[in-house]
Amino acid sequence: MDRRTFITTGAAASLGAPAFLRAQSKAGKKYTTALVGSGWWGMNILREAISAESCGKISLCDVDADALEVSADEVNDLTGTLPKTYKDYRELLEAEKPEIVIVATPDHWHALPAIAALESGAHLFLEKPTGHTV
Repeated sequence: MDRRTFITTGAAASLGAPAFLRAQSKAGKKYTTALVGSGWWGMNILREAISAESCGKISLCDVDADALEVSADEVNDLTGTLPKTYKDYRELLEAEKPEIVIVATPDHWHALPAIAALESGAHLFLEKPTGHTV
């Protein structure tokens, strides 16, 4: 394959990719989603997931009752459905069986919820860092 063919093929493929991805998201698959760490940054991530129209049932977890209440109200405003709330991520994972778990806890609390989410069989979006030392 020469350079001109490679560039032409690559350009054609890149133009078709966004349309393909939009069609897939409109195909209707909605994933049960859980947010562990519903503070400012966690809600930024969840807002993007909601706007992609791929979130079905949403559950929230945070140890701070005030942050949890504010986040639940915002999810209700965005989706029209009040999410279930939890203070313990283990209870959330057991009760809700989410397909996707977003972990946006403070840095020192990333590992345990991430491991539990993976062990439950969920897909994981883990905010950095995954650890501080080897």
